[in-house]
Amino acid sequence: MNYKLSNVASKTSLELTFGLPLRYPNIYRSKLKIDGLKEQSIPIITMHDPHYITEGIWGILPQNFEGEWKKFQQLKTTLHTNRQDISNNILYKEALNKRRCLILVTGFYIYKIVDTDVRKFLVEKENATPFALAGIYNILGDGFVTCSVINTKVNDLLSSEKNLYDHMPLEIPLLFKNMWLSHETAENDIQQIISKPYLTKFKIQRIAS
Repeated sequence: MNYKLSNVASKTSLELTFGLPLRYPNIYRSKLKIDGLKEQSIPIITMHDPHYITEGIWGILPQNFEGEWKKFQQLKTTLHTNRQDISNNILYKEALNKRRCLILVTGFYIYKIVDTDVRKFLVEKENATPFALAGIYNILGDGFVTCSVINTKVNDLLSSEKNLYDHMPLEIPLLFKNMWLSHETAENDIQQIISKPYLTKFKIQRIAS
């Protein structure tokens, strides 16, 4: 999966869309391109702090980990995961049950083969409306939060034989926001959300290389 997201939402737009205040409004910055390979922070809502939009580092590290993010990512890139990995990997399995989050974006990048070249595209909603991606997170020894995006199979609206990827980030619609973040939600219900993703209409615009 491409390791780039986008979030061009203003503070007001983000707070109005999700009905929550930013916990750290003075450090919030919108970014057209969030490059996960460069230790970037992204706005998230977590199960342990569901009444605020806070910040997390994209690229999950082990729970209570005290080492360096960059060195760990050189061993295993954890910007994205999927249903199969979550079931089999110690990094993700407990987090899905106890530490789910919403990762707030206005878009994500994909690549397609166009003629004889590879072109980059930004996938957004109309008017760059913010939306939430399914995520899991761990809390480091120093209290910082690291997170990973959960991927799903690319939907019919984005599917193409010209795609370089067969998967995309899993969206959690506002309708399921509280269910995703609740400690009371049954594991079967979480698996249902992951296995049968909500179909959303996106628009794709070409981005110059």
